[in-house]
Amino acid sequence: MGELGQGGMARVYRGLHEPLQRQVAIKELPAELSKNNEALSRFRREAMALANFRHQNIVTLYDLIEKNDALYMVMELVDGPTLEALIKQGPLPAEVAAVIAEQLAAALEHAHFNRIVHRDLKPANVMLTRAGEVKLMDFGIARDESLEALTRAGMAVGTPTYMSPEQVVGAVVDARSDIYSLGVVLYEMLSGHKPFKGANAGEVFARIREGKAPALRKVAEVPAALRAIVHRAMHVDANRRYVDVAELRRALDAWLSSRLQLSPAALLLAFLRQRQVITEAEALARLTQTEMAWVDRLESGGRPAVAGRSRRWLWAALLLAGVGGLYATAPTWVPRIEQALHRLR
Repeated sequence: MGELGQGGMARVYRGLHEPLQRQVAIKELPAELSKNNEALSRFRREAMALANFRHQNIVTLYDLIEKNDALYMVMELVDGPTLEALIKQGPLPAEVAAVIAEQLAAALEHAHFNRIVHRDLKPANVMLTRAGEVKLMDFGIARDESLEALTRAGMAVGTPTYMSPEQVVGAVVDARSDIYSLGVVLYEMLSGHKPFKGANAGEVFARIREGKAPALRKVAEVPAALRAIVHRAMHVDANRRYVDVAELRRALDAWLSSRLQLSPAALLLAFLRQRQVITEAEALARLTQTEMAWVDRLESGGRPAVAGRSRRWLWAALLLAGVGGLYATAPTWVPRIEQALHRLR
């Protein structure tokens, strides 16, 4: 029914599963590559990994078919844009980026529980459905820790910009490498820019090894607590990142819990409506006007009311009332109060 995309080792088509009249995505390993032992092994391993996953944030595999010397994976068709396409339209609101990152962390947590390290987490491998779901895709170069490695020691595998420092030098990677890559993706969602750039892969690798990414506070207006999460996830030293992706997911969830007044799915749906991925009518079928306006204010730079905020502003007002008289007699209090109010925003 038409080609959806093409990668280094496979092509993806839209198809129809006739018995159930259900549209599917069909990933093909061409016949010429089926004679390449490494390509064939990677394709089969990807299918085996997907077959073992049962998670709402990981694309579902329906079948693996061999026909005319070619292999085909029949998979869930995701009816929405890639995260890469959304970032090209501009940075994402902090709450939207955090929700997407939290759901990707949940997907990686499930994969790591099954001893699979993705190794190629990037916006092009993440899609959002028109129902407000996040889907992690393409486990083509994933590493199964229970199987013999297909990559030779010292060989760097992945997409340069999103590779961890240990990937860059060809070291054996573990789940902490995916944590780093998720930090890079979150940085890009928040800023609209990749953290590491260079004239060639060598220059990018050097900057990754040295941890020379522009400070997030200098390239985007991001709450300090969320910046701290990105900074820790992207630490050059794997031992100083989050212990595991579950800890990262909990950090994102804790940050969101004090700011979000609607469900993650509603937030993503409202965001997709704002970015004109879905129509007003599609959004209204699921959302209230209030929910849609929530994201509109985020995109326009406004800040909607969030849980706990009114209480913090009340304390700020009391603080000002209590020390108001000090403005005339103690000017040194002024910058301190202004800094405190800035942190509350």
